[in-house]
Amino acid sequence: MSSSSAAPPPEFSDGDKKIELSVVQELVSVINRQMHTLLQNAESRRALKLTATYKLRNLQPQEFFEFSEHSVLSNLYWGIEGSEAAAVAECAEERAIKLTNSEKMLQIPASLDEDGYTLGIPNNSLVCCSYFYLSVVEFLRKNEWQSAVHFLQAVLVSPRLVYSKLAPGVCRSLFPLFFEYDSENLSASGNLIINGVLSDNAGIVDQVLKWIAKRFKPWLMYYRIMAIGDSNQENTATGIEFQISRGNEDSLSPNHDLDEICLKELEVVEDKGCCVASERSSSSKFLRDILTESESDSPVSCIPSSWDDIYPQDEVEDLNSSRRTSPADHQIVTHEKSVSGCIPQSFSSTFCVTDVSKFSLRRSEKLTYFDDDGYEDHSGSISLKKDNILGRAKKSSSCRVDFHDVHLHREENFVIDQNDILQRIVSKLCYTEEIGDGVEDSGIEMKTIYEILNSKKGLKYSILKDIILDQLLISITTSKEERTVRTSVSILSTIATTNKSVVEDIKRKGLQLYDLATALKRNVHEAVVLIYLINPSPAEIKTLELLPCLVEVVCASKYNKLDLRSLLLTPPAASLMIMDSLVTAFDYETNRMHLEAISSPRVLSRLLQVPRKDNLEEIISLASILVKCMRFDERSRKCISEISPVASFVGLLWSNQRRATSIALEYFSELHKIPRSSAITLLQQIQRQGSINNMSSLFMLMHDAQPEIRLLSANLLLQLEVLEETSTKSIYREEAAELLLNSLTCEEGSATEIMSAFILSNLGGTYSWSGEPYTTAWLLRKTGLTSARYWNLIKKYDFLDECLQDSGIDSWCSKIAHRLLLSGVSVFHALDKGLRSRSRKLSRGCLITAAWLGCELVKCPDEQRDDASEIILHSIEQFLHPGFELEERLLACLCIYNYSSGKGIKKLATLSDGVRESLRRLSNVTWMAEELLSVADYFQPNKGRISCVHSQILEMGNKSCGAVTALIFYKGLLYSGYADGSIKAWEIKGQAATLVQEMQEHKKSITCFALHEPGNCLLSASADKTIKMWQMRHLNLECIEVIPMKECIRLIESSGELIFAATQSHKLKVIDTSRKVRDVFKNKKVKCIRAVQGKVYVGCVDSSIQELMIINNRQQEIKRPSKSWVQSKPITSVAIYKNWLYCSSSSLEGSSIKDWRRSTSPQISTVPEKGGSILAMEVVEDFVYLNCSTSASSIQIWLRGTQHKVGRLSAGSKITSLLTANDMILCGNEKGIIKGWIPL
Repeated sequence: MSSSSAAPPPEFSDGDKKIELSVVQELVSVINRQMHTLLQNAESRRALKLTATYKLRNLQPQEFFEFSEHSVLSNLYWGIEGSEAAAVAECAEERAIKLTNSEKMLQIPASLDEDGYTLGIPNNSLVCCSYFYLSVVEFLRKNEWQSAVHFLQAVLVSPRLVYSKLAPGVCRSLFPLFFEYDSENLSASGNLIINGVLSDNAGIVDQVLKWIAKRFKPWLMYYRIMAIGDSNQENTATGIEFQISRGNEDSLSPNHDLDEICLKELEVVEDKGCCVASERSSSSKFLRDILTESESDSPVSCIPSSWDDIYPQDEVEDLNSSRRTSPADHQIVTHEKSVSGCIPQSFSSTFCVTDVSKFSLRRSEKLTYFDDDGYEDHSGSISLKKDNILGRAKKSSSCRVDFHDVHLHREENFVIDQNDILQRIVSKLCYTEEIGDGVEDSGIEMKTIYEILNSKKGLKYSILKDIILDQLLISITTSKEERTVRTSVSILSTIATTNKSVVEDIKRKGLQLYDLATALKRNVHEAVVLIYLINPSPAEIKTLELLPCLVEVVCASKYNKLDLRSLLLTPPAASLMIMDSLVTAFDYETNRMHLEAISSPRVLSRLLQVPRKDNLEEIISLASILVKCMRFDERSRKCISEISPVASFVGLLWSNQRRATSIALEYFSELHKIPRSSAITLLQQIQRQGSINNMSSLFMLMHDAQPEIRLLSANLLLQLEVLEETSTKSIYREEAAELLLNSLTCEEGSATEIMSAFILSNLGGTYSWSGEPYTTAWLLRKTGLTSARYWNLIKKYDFLDECLQDSGIDSWCSKIAHRLLLSGVSVFHALDKGLRSRSRKLSRGCLITAAWLGCELVKCPDEQRDDASEIILHSIEQFLHPGFELEERLLACLCIYNYSSGKGIKKLATLSDGVRESLRRLSNVTWMAEELLSVADYFQPNKGRISCVHSQILEMGNKSCGAVTALIFYKGLLYSGYADGSIKAWEIKGQAATLVQEMQEHKKSITCFALHEPGNCLLSASADKTIKMWQMRHLNLECIEVIPMKECIRLIESSGELIFAATQSHKLKVIDTSRKVRDVFKNKKVKCIRAVQGKVYVGCVDSSIQELMIINNRQQEIKRPSKSWVQSKPITSVAIYKNWLYCSSSSLEGSSIKDWRRSTSPQISTVPEKGGSILAMEVVEDFVYLNCSTSASSIQIWLRGTQHKVGRLSAGSKITSLLTANDMILCGNEKGIIKGWIPL
């Protein structure tokens, strides 16, 4: 083709000229002849199909796409395929079915917005192809006129595509018709147009084709509609029999006024009676609307409906009188019918029905009426008497007004006020006594009236709609009768549900949210539907305190038998969707307050019954609320997992809506954060809903553009695949595992990496009912971690939780690990990269994954285990060193133990000195470290040098609270007690400490802390003569019990159910479960106590040490007091480490407990500083830390094995508390500062 000329654009005629029927018939004939040529053989049809589907078959990969977009393209493709299949079908019935199916599919892409894009393809080309093949479908049906209409619409949308690709021959055949028809109207640029067409100028050709389509299409539709008339017979271009004369054809131009058309129609068919006239008027009006709409490039498809569809046939027959009526008379009848006829027969039992058929009318000399636009017309109209229109009805539920007595008088001008009629109807509807029992039916009927009025244009119809709304709003805002308000709200909500524009009208008319809230609080539950439709902000709903009302609506018993297939929005459903916004829109505390109101089992069980069947929005809102409730507390999670039906939420996975699939995946991800056996049961329920469909849907979702959706899909798919119990190769498993592992190696520190690491780390483990991952706790138990002291060094976990007793964890871990290990060494390469990451969350997740995979790897062949250890072991060793959290060090120890088992045990000989030193420091915590160290020394004996250098990692505090008098770790947090009675909780991460909670419960100084194993509680003692028991609830420390004492408490220890307390007067008190207090060692003055392994060791003022066997209350003195001529030094501190007992006074002494019992001399005895005494002491694997009176502001470091002093740590001021934990040494000073160091 040649390019467009630079000459001025051609001018076309304005198109006002009427197109004769013969010209339109010729156009239809030309189009269909060319279509026959185009589709006559299989080869040409195949070439056409390849052209039309070229872009569909060559889609470019999209970073982000909607499934609905794929659905559109799929419908277009299969719609085209369906038309091809229909063309070759031999059976007529099969052909008809295929054409129908093809038409339905093609209508979907035909409804696209022409200006947009779908998966990178311009919508105008998709719409054009859709209309072109709709034309093919109609041609195959032998419906030639409709085929021509669709073809012209395709040209309107994209003339260039039709001309150059789809049907150039058809387009060229239209040019002679254009020149012949418009030869008289061609402007001065006619030669330019002709030359442009002949030279194939793209711009001119496109303009000519578009002009032809715009000019002929409305007239083609017009003649087709007028030809069909009152019959439903299908006609073709060559066989149409018009039921109007050519004279009438001239008068029925699309540009003529509707009222004029109606009158002319009446004159033509006056012998047929009023009913036919009414139908003709309706058809003509519909025709005008069609022609108006067809002026756009993308007309809306309209289907005319007869008056019989709206009014019962018997009423129409009553309306028609046998006598002849004038056009003006008929205008009155028609208009009155528009009011009374729109009232369904079901209303007859509740209010008066106006029988317009009984009017007796006479023409007056001067009449006035209002036309369809609501303007007064003086050309000749009608006046009717308004007097007694509704009559004097009795109070019965049914009455009928007879209009025989209503007459027209020549000397009187009366006008029937249609607005008043409808106003009385609405009033009767609202206030009749019987309406209370049929609120829903009344609302639906009034909705029908409103829809009829809404479909009409004109001022009077707008006024009638306003009257309905005004009457209902007045009833809502002013009536004191609950039933009246209920009825009005019900009707208004029914109308607004299906007419969204009504909501704006309601707001414009000033309906206040307060009025609806008041109605709702008066148990008018229907008001919540209007509140939802008005869409107030969550802040407005919170201000009105509507949440309790919403809960009551959901739980109302009258909705128990609600029809969940109803199309109307129900009050419980509206409440559900409002609740969805309330639990997410505010700050953390407010959201929790709202969740507390709806998370009870009673409310949750009712919420699950609210969504209507297959109502996507309501199911999405329910899933969103359930996710928030499960995150709120473990009671909700447990309740939801037990009663929630998974079928509805599985259906969301199959949806094409992004929001639906996203919330479904989030719901199932949250729902599976429960103990493993319960999670497996839920997976089996999902499997029963259709294993293949579910896995296929999840497989498709794994290719979504959003990383979170991909990962959640892979997580659920991999778990479902485990249930299949198949050893064969699975594409689902391979793809899911590959996606999760590849996500570990994407952008450094990205959210995708961290989320993937979290999923993998808990894939083989378990959760508690609170939703916390307990895989780490389950693995730590395998290391032999059984001491409450070490448990409390680790955050979040309750090591007594029943989820850790779940027998299903080990078998599940074995199955899921086996699936992942089938991926080969790629698993360990991905984990190795994650372990080396600077992101602690990512490296920690990979460490946990490596740990539970190692539990299965032990069972694998030596070759596979050797490959894994070669790749990953070096990266794991770094987690052993001090500075990492205790659980990370223990997990690293577990990994080394499993990965070096079997023949790989010799690899332990290559462990570095630093790794061996770290294992030695962990040997008192886990037997695995001690065993690994023994094996390493067996293969490669090594007397490594102990590093005595300490590095300060922490400093935090608050000087305003006074001295730090006590320190302890509880639930992974460091708790500090102060001289002013306050307690602070610190979260320590690496070298940073964050204050997370502060309490002021004690009235005087905190003296000490202790752990109480029953209930896993924290004890605090104070100079205010109380012991308080604390427990962690919702991540906050709460006081659950106060134990009053008669004296100030200096020290406390706990063993089993008993609490041991040393008082200010040096007495030792024992407090049992009934909180009775008794004395032990009554003859001794107690200075210090230490409880361990069912025994209590007591240091006394007389320098003796006493032992109490708790199980039998046996007392024994294991160190005698000093001799009388030597000044006795009180035992200030007692420590137990690896069956050794260390005590301090003026000197440090140590020996095995057995030796102490034998009363032999201590094996070690050291005097740190002459003339002073030891105030505090802590013992660890390599060191003994001492705080002496001669240097109260520093900590002396002594080697435990050789008793050599190797260093000193400065606290800045007098030390008032001392603690060791996880190779850290911590101290608090009198200025309120806490400092911490670790050995390098």
